[in-house]
Amino acid sequence: MTTPDLHAALQLHFGFPAFRGLQQAVVEHFLGGGSGLVVMATGDGKSLCYQLPALVGSGLTLVVSPLIALMDDQTAALQRRGLPATCIHSQLEAGERRRRLAAAQSGEVRLLYVTPERFRVPEFRAQLQALGVTRLAVDEAHCLSQWGHDFRPDYLQLGALRAELGEVPCLALTATATPEVQAEIQRVLRLPASPVFRTGIARDNLFLEVHDTPDEDTKFAALETVLQRTGGPAIVYGALIQDLLRLETRLLRAGYRPLLYHGELSAHERRTQQQRFVASDTALMLATPAFGMGVDQPNLRAIVHWQLPRTLEAYYQEVGRAGRDGLGSVCALLYRAEDLEIQRDFITWANPEAELATLVVQHLHGLGDAAHVEDADSLRERFLPRQRRDGRIDTVLRLLRHGGCLSGEPGRDLRVLRTPNGDELEAWFPMAKRQHDLRALLRMVRYATEPGCRKHTIHSHFGSDDGPENCGSCDVCTDPEAWRAAHLPPPRTVRTARPDAVEPADGAPVQRGDWLQVPRVGLCCVQRVHRRGKHWHVDVELANDLSRRSLDLSRPGWVKLPGRAAPGG
Repeated sequence: MTTPDLHAALQLHFGFPAFRGLQQAVVEHFLGGGSGLVVMATGDGKSLCYQLPALVGSGLTLVVSPLIALMDDQTAALQRRGLPATCIHSQLEAGERRRRLAAAQSGEVRLLYVTPERFRVPEFRAQLQALGVTRLAVDEAHCLSQWGHDFRPDYLQLGALRAELGEVPCLALTATATPEVQAEIQRVLRLPASPVFRTGIARDNLFLEVHDTPDEDTKFAALETVLQRTGGPAIVYGALIQDLLRLETRLLRAGYRPLLYHGELSAHERRTQQQRFVASDTALMLATPAFGMGVDQPNLRAIVHWQLPRTLEAYYQEVGRAGRDGLGSVCALLYRAEDLEIQRDFITWANPEAELATLVVQHLHGLGDAAHVEDADSLRERFLPRQRRDGRIDTVLRLLRHGGCLSGEPGRDLRVLRTPNGDELEAWFPMAKRQHDLRALLRMVRYATEPGCRKHTIHSHFGSDDGPENCGSCDVCTDPEAWRAAHLPPPRTVRTARPDAVEPADGAPVQRGDWLQVPRVGLCCVQRVHRRGKHWHVDVELANDLSRRSLDLSRPGWVKLPGRAAPGG
């Protein structure tokens, strides 16, 4: 395809008048049958590098993506443009999965998104041979490196999958890969001689700052300063759900109405919170790091980290979601030394010893057909007593399942298939991994506490030389207030009301934060909304004693009180 034809296709399918950066070079290389690694800053248009070739080239492009929500968002955005894309994942009914697979096989679909876990299903791998896959795109490719910040074991099988597909051209894409991780991506996907397309990671419109906050009051004051000084949507990232809930309460008392996103919300609530955030131009979202990937919100004016992230890779991926419209945005890290303990715990949980895995397998094997009665909590109580929050058991079960030693889910249909050998245990639970992760955390601490240019520190970490030692857009290199005055709108207090104009997803009659009057229960506040079959259920907190209770909203008599504040509050 000629250059004029490519520009015409870009305008037709995506409405862009021109390519950005290295996009055109990557598209032409991939269309010509070449493979490669793309290291491109968040917001620089990685997805277009494989989406446009899929639309103008022949055959089917298979896209591996780490999150179901991310796939759903990406395919929905393409479908709104009338582009032939779909996704297949475990949350779809079997009949719908078959329908989408048939559409891909018939040529109706040009882009098929799947998670790497889908390749565990032997029938799906067999069906791939009949789909005519001509290209493979691996999004968030850093997930395949155990030395990266977001390791997903199922990504490791993608090299073998590519071989099964006939070594089709493969494009691996990431925004946050160190030189070490880039080499691992190329090794696993069998791309040793393929070019690396690096666009650089410098973002002059992002202002990086760190606030030293010795206590919670100082930290909250710093957060308010950022929120009141920046207009537009903002995200506050927290490492622990319980801390986000406490922060939500404090912000409510201060007159803010934040949105909330974390893994313990129901799927309905997560969708609703995300919809409200995207629909608003002033929304404040409190979230765990799971939020933000795939969210198309170009005008994010502030990203605040309530706690220290574990790695510079994770940190820069999250702050990279700000300012995609090219305008000024503030990225503030609220540093408190006590928060280090949180990340040390996460590192311990992510790196269990091989001996623990051996004990778990031996115990489950000894239970025989009764292994299914054990869930993660009972195993934790047996092997890690008095450590209820310890996540090592969950990591062991996940890695043993990935290695083919276990099948099913704990507490439901768990089965022992085989016992791992010593070499496998050494590979799955490497002793060096914990030390590697601790060194990564130390680099994050040094970023927050040492006096050097913050952007130069990050660029050096990623092996990039695209920025000077004095960037002019961090709190070490320039005066924060002078930068804000030059790049941000005038100060204004925002986010004092929740964006309630968006209707709840799926037609839910209530939402989190609503107050209900319920017969024989009294006044209560909705904490969680979820659906069972055709009926809506809620978990509520009673106003008289703060106890929790579940209610079936199909039963009559309950009344939603007007307004969002507690009556009489």
